[in-house]
Amino acid sequence: MTTVQEIEKAIEALPLADQLRLYRDLPHLIGSAPEELDWQRLAIEEFFKDDSPDDSVYDSI
Repeated sequence: MTTVQEIEKAIEALPLADQLRLYRDLPHLIGSAPEELDWQRLAIEEFFKDDSPDDSVYDSI
């Protein structure tokens, strides 16, 4: 089990109030502004939406 998996399991075990507090404080804890995390999340979502069949040529490199 990786550290990330351990952290995920620990968060899942927290009471809801603590999970919400962690959600609110997470940007500060990792050194990012909340707006930056929103932009990053949106960029990642859009990146994975753009999965054109033409891009398969790059999968064999």
